[in-house]
Amino acid sequence: MQAHRFLSRQQLRTAGLAVALTATALSVLTPTSAYALFEDDDARQAIVELRTESRNSTQQINRAIEEMKTRFGERLDEMAQRLDRLEAIARGQLEIQGQLDALRQELAALRGRVEVQTNELTQTQRQQREGFADVDSRLQRVEPKQVTIDGQTLKVEQGERRSFEAALGLFRAGDFWAALAAFQQFQSAYPESPYAPNAAFWVGSSQFALKDYKAAIATHQALIALAPDGPRAPDAMLNLGFAQLSDGDTKAGRSTLEGLVAKFPEAPAARAARERLAALPPDKPARVDRKKTGR
Repeated sequence: MQAHRFLSRQQLRTAGLAVALTATALSVLTPTSAYALFEDDDARQAIVELRTESRNSTQQINRAIEEMKTRFGERLDEMAQRLDRLEAIARGQLEIQGQLDALRQELAALRGRVEVQTNELTQTQRQQREGFADVDSRLQRVEPKQVTIDGQTLKVEQGERRSFEAALGLFRAGDFWAALAAFQQFQSAYPESPYAPNAAFWVGSSQFALKDYKAAIATHQALIALAPDGPRAPDAMLNLGFAQLSDGDTKAGRSTLEGLVAKFPEAPAARAARERLAALPPDKPARVDRKKTGR
């Protein structure tokens, strides 16, 4: 805008100078033109001022141009710096994008390996569970189990328990010969078993069922001697008394049953003993030798 105002003033002064020069030229044509030309101080002054203003205007224009160059240069430098920064950011973004792509590929590979390892681990765990289940099953078949024997909770081996129960099953099925053999085999295999008193009782019971009364008497007498106050003692005494009676030894049988009633009056075996004693004929009075008494 300042340059525009300066040019307008320049144009006015140039027009004034032209008028002055025209007037001077016209005065030359008159006889006194040479004298008037050199005597025209106003025109000379105008030319001096015009030159001065022209120089000033040129300087101002030059300064304005230099200022514009400076501002444009600074602006260009700023834009160049911004462009450099943008290019750097773009290069960084490309590098980041490349890194992200590489990370995605690595992550995909890791996921694949994790999936494979997870499947392998799952299979291993399943095999371990199956193996543990098999071992546990085997242990359950052989490890001691708690059982109740004559009211007592005891631990016995699995094979031991199965062997005893198998022999007892034979006795209850009425196969007394097989039961006798099974119980005797059990006694040989498990002499220290918690089932030992019961096994001895059922051996004697099998012998009694087979009418081998003498063997039954011996077996029950051994059991009573071994555990006179044991849980099987009342039943053993009952079977002993019955075996003695069946073998024809009424006196011994009566004595055994009376001893059972006296020692274990509340036992179920004592009730059976009382019934059997009541069915026995009364004892015959002892014969008196009159010769010895003098009567």
